[in-house]
Amino acid sequence: MNKKDVILCIDDEQIILNSLSKQLIRKFGTRFEYEFAESGEEALEIVEELDEMGQTVVMAISDQIMPGMYGDEFLTQFHESHPKSIKILLTGQAALDSAMNAINKADLYRYLTKPWNEDDFLLTVDRGLQQYYLQDKASILLAEIHHRVKNNLTIISSLLELQVNEFNDPSLKLPFQQSINRVHSIAKVHELIYDSNDMDAVNISKYLGRILPSIQKTLQGDRTIHLHLDVPDYRLDMNQSIPLGLMFNELLTNSVKYAFVNRTEGNIYISMAAVGRELRFIYEDDGNGYATGESFENSTNLGQTLVKLQLQQLECTYTLDTTDKFRLNFQFLANELDQDSNVDSLLSR
Repeated sequence: MNKKDVILCIDDEQIILNSLSKQLIRKFGTRFEYEFAESGEEALEIVEELDEMGQTVVMAISDQIMPGMYGDEFLTQFHESHPKSIKILLTGQAALDSAMNAINKADLYRYLTKPWNEDDFLLTVDRGLQQYYLQDKASILLAEIHHRVKNNLTIISSLLELQVNEFNDPSLKLPFQQSINRVHSIAKVHELIYDSNDMDAVNISKYLGRILPSIQKTLQGDRTIHLHLDVPDYRLDMNQSIPLGLMFNELLTNSVKYAFVNRTEGNIYISMAAVGRELRFIYEDDGNGYATGESFENSTNLGQTLVKLQLQQLECTYTLDTTDKFRLNFQFLANELDQDSNVDSLLSR
């Protein structure tokens, strides 16, 4: 038997709770379960019990002026553990400061003044519930889009791999393999978003940890290339993750192809540090560096051209040292997300 979603009502006056109960049941019948509390503290206990039973509180309707915890305080605490739930504040006076506090800290959906008009109240509740379920459907649809995009890119990659198998000449295989790696880099972004259920961002440490070793293995041949990754957990939106992944794909490819000529072993180092929203990367190989007369800025090599394009797209500032090595220092500002989780993950390291 499926457990019903819950609408939670909080008011210190029993007569108000009775009125809310009658109006909600008259409108929604047995579609929902209804829970009632006479204080914010009692409501938090009910929420905890419902969470333990696996029931979802889709909406909380709270009075503002109550003994102990005020309504905006309860909604703020409730929002921390239930950010998607709809919050409605009832107040017996035009307490704009309380409403603004709830808007800022609890993502308040609406506030209504007492005594409320029943039709207006039920319309507000109905539209709030529609918003709750629409946002849930939107997340599912968006996840499905990412999954399908990833699958389509995987098909493209597989077709290219079939084409590669028809060639005996390694010089013909290499361009196809590079293209496969580029498609793979883009597909991994969509895969990680789908797998994590985070529609906004990609964990850049997991992303680079998945794509770079596979690129290294497909290109290094009989040589031994040691890849050293020091990248902390950090959420980066997909509009920046894709060009970053493509850039590292090209950097790694160029190093494996050109940096270790006449050598059987080499090292590639990639590190990142976050200072607020500024992300600082270092990419370095201990290869041969550039020959006299060669220049990164003036190169027409496709891989290096793509690196420069991604640097521009990310609006990076960078410095480069190509003497007896290739060392690229670059930094850019991460697009704004809910960065609290980024700070927490960095501090925990």
